[in-house]
Amino acid sequence: MQQLLLDVFTPPRPSLVNFIVGQNAPVVHELQALVRGASASPFILLYGSAGCGKTHLLKSMASLLGAPVLAGQTRFVFKPGDQALIIDNLEALTPYSQVQLFNAFNSALADRLPPAIVLASEHHPAELPVRDDLRTRIQAGLCLRVHPLSDDEKHHALQSVAKSRGLELSPEVVDYALRYFQRDMGSLMAVIDSLDRFSLEQHKPVSVNLLRHWMKRRESLVVREQ
Repeated sequence: MQQLLLDVFTPPRPSLVNFIVGQNAPVVHELQALVRGASASPFILLYGSAGCGKTHLLKSMASLLGAPVLAGQTRFVFKPGDQALIIDNLEALTPYSQVQLFNAFNSALADRLPPAIVLASEHHPAELPVRDDLRTRIQAGLCLRVHPLSDDEKHHALQSVAKSRGLELSPEVVDYALRYFQRDMGSLMAVIDSLDRFSLEQHKPVSVNLLRHWMKRRESLVVREQ
């Protein structure tokens, strides 16, 4: 049941500003440069393990570049007039979509349209399960690894964000959240947002006992909604 609790949260809208950087300062720098038109390449591949923040970064770029995030398994047709092409789960591209992406690269090289192509995959660039000519195009751009946050970095990030809101989080509360909730930062931030509101409602400081009380209330809401 605890796994269902996060279904009722509304995490903050992803942006480069609220992305928890950790070891990924070079990645954020290159994405910001791409938005300004100052990147070393208009083609960027983000790769790394699940939950490390790739989708957050893609959604941030989608807002900045005015283009949707396409799922790798979704069939798409390349249109030369598109302002940007943003694709998540690159490893799931169908053969047809691989051809479309290859055409997009060729168009960008010849006509500078689209001016930006941003992709994400769990696979290292050399191990992408795509056709060879497409892999060559991708590897010619910037291939940036996105590093997951360590537990210490998550501790620090959660406590820093909470402190900026006037909310005190003890190490025990953060440990409890890391133990019982999804460990990606978007989900953890949603937990902190809701816990902050619950603390104000109850007129009690945040503690492990308050967190347990809040979890029981959310669980009962999910049960009733089912």
